[in-house]
Amino acid sequence: MRTSVIIPNYNYGRYLPHAIDSVLNQTTPVDEIIVVDDGSTDSSKSILESYGDKITAIFQPNAGQAAAFNVGVKKATGDIIFLLDADDLFHSDKIKTIKKLYADYPDIGWIFHELKHINDDALKKSFKDAGTLDDTEMEIIDKISMMKNGKLDYYAPATSGLSFRKIMIDFIFPLPTAESIYISDHYIKFLALSSAKGIHIKNELGIQLIHEDNLYTGKTDHFKKARLFINTAYHLKQKQSSLGTFCDNLYADALLSYSKAGKPKELDTFIRQYGSAMSILQKAKINLKFWIKKSRLA
Repeated sequence: MRTSVIIPNYNYGRYLPHAIDSVLNQTTPVDEIIVVDDGSTDSSKSILESYGDKITAIFQPNAGQAAAFNVGVKKATGDIIFLLDADDLFHSDKIKTIKKLYADYPDIGWIFHELKHINDDALKKSFKDAGTLDDTEMEIIDKISMMKNGKLDYYAPATSGLSFRKIMIDFIFPLPTAESIYISDHYIKFLALSSAKGIHIKNELGIQLIHEDNLYTGKTDHFKKARLFINTAYHLKQKQSSLGTFCDNLYADALLSYSKAGKPKELDTFIRQYGSAMSILQKAKINLKFWIKKSRLA
């Protein structure tokens, strides 16, 4: 099986070599590393060029992370696709471990794993991973029926803990990329979980760097959360109509964050967009869910 790693990058030149080197130093080599630079204005271009033919570097005008992923996915030739944020790292045994599991379990569509969180200072001290993995703790995850019933009791890791078979990638991508869209890896994870069985690895096969520029991780911003969940719910519902109830529940959560953020007018357009395709009865059901959630938090 061919393996591809896709790394979107925007002004993360200070972290980029750590990410790329963590892939180049795998115990089982990857077949291709695709780095899509999304219009960076820092040192990223020269850093990428310094790797020569060890990587495939693609440079595009700034269009957002989703657009960068779309370009990388279109270029990828692997049977297994790994995603990696430019400020994160892979454990040196990650490709070896996950590639074997895909071979051993031909009916699964995705494999996710735990991530170890470190801060900027830890990275500066030349992080070294835990070495060779002697044992892999894993479980089969099947949430397809649950999600169609509007629920989910599994919390998937961030982008750098995600990998997919090519057939799953072809279903999930391209991601929505209109200028006003705000979508994170939740959209990717929800589509995967609702469409195929997968494997969750309990080992920390990657490093997620926590720093001040993280958009969502480790932060409580009700405005951003509301904007993200409303957009995700809307586009997820457009893509997978069987997830209507799940999306409505996600939208009700978004309304709660919208309320906590003081009902900012900047989000009114997104709210109208989601509500435009709903009947009066559907709107009433969502409002009821919103008030139930709100009362429980009171």
